[in-house]
Formats: sequence, structure tokens, C-alpha cells
Amino acid sequence: MKRLTLTILTASLLVAAPAHAQWLHFGLRGGVNVAGAEAKGTAFSGDTGTRTGYHLGLVGLVDISSWFAIQTEVWYSKKGFSQGDGSVALDLTYVEIPVLAVVKLGLPLSPRLFTGPVLGLESGCDVTFQGEKENCDDAEEGAPRTKGADSGIIFGAGLGFDFGPGMLTGDVWYNHGLTDIGERSNDVDSIETATWYFSAAYMLTLGSDRGR
Repeated sequence: MKRLTLTILTASLLVAAPAHAQWLHFGLRGGVNVAGAEAKGTAFSGDTGTRTGYHLGLVGLVDISSWFAIQTEVWYSKKGFSQGDGSVALDLTYVEIPVLAVVKLGLPLSPRLFTGPVLGLESGCDVTFQGEKENCDDAEEGAPRTKGADSGIIFGAGLGFDFGPGMLTGDVWYNHGLTDIGERSNDVDSIETATWYFSAAYMLTLGSDRGR
């Protein structure tokens, strides 16, 4: 899994760097997650609800042209879901690594569209089952457990504008999970995540031109 992570990061940089290396943007991102899941199996007796969490991490963007860029990020991210009555819930933490294509529309506020894959490496998992909350590795039989990694595809939009020496962006993204993160058992058929991100980033530019 670590090799896959390094491969994704390296590939994104190799694709992006040659075209406009003078337009490099680096900074910080943070925001709120509204996370849920489609969970199937007898362990889940009701509709699943959302968990509110957060993400915080680093962002890097390379302009390929005046209207297109590649953006790579690394976040610490808290996600999960709960059953309607709270009797079953998963609280998950991930290191998430999206690699996004960015289309910039070129208007004064620099609206932009995003899409691309995201890899999530699980760094923590707590499960609530039959009123007891414990680490997923120690959970009793019948409780949902996870496989340790997630993947998805992000779609979203945002606005960027010059602010002080750098660029401030506000973004809304949706991450549609593509991986069944649940360990299959007699009580769990599948768990597929879905997350909204409400996010802001501030980036400084290295080079002679901001190249928004």
C-alpha cells in the first residue's frame, strides 16, 4: 500500500512538472466532512446516517496551462457513519491522497472544476455495536470491521482569488466511494462510503507568475 501511495504521488508530479514549472502552488487545506455510507447486512437494521468530521493537510498545484492544472493533496481525515438510532456506528480516520484534474474557467473570481481519484489509507477505526464502543480489532463477533483502505472518485467545484501574497480557495467536493471497505461476514455484506467536503485552502506561489 505504501508503494501504491508513492507511485500515485510520483506520477502526478511527473505529469505536471514539465509544462509550467514556474507556476507551482503549495499550501494548507482544511475543512468539514459530512460522511456517510451505504451499508448492507443484518448488522445494520436501519437506515444509515452521517458523521461530521474534518480534514486537514497539504495541497500542491501545478499549472499546465492558463485553464488546466494538476492538484495533489495529502490530508488527515475523520469520517464514518452511524445507524439511525446510533446502535451501530463506525468512526474512521484516514490519510487521504487525492490527485485531481482542475479546469479553471478564467473569470475574475477564478471558478474551477475538479475531478480525479482519491486513495484513503486507514489510520484508525472505532466501532459502536450493541451500545459498546471499542477498537475495530477488538470488536465482538457480528460487529462491522474494515479492510484498511478506501478509494473513490472526487467531483467538485470551487472559487479561487488572490489574497495577500498567495491564493485563497473555497471548494465543495463529493467523494463517491468505489471500494467495499467492510470485511465480509455473516452479518456484513458490504460498506461503501460517500463523503461531502466543505473546504478552504491557502496557497503560495513559487515562481515569477501566480498563474491562476
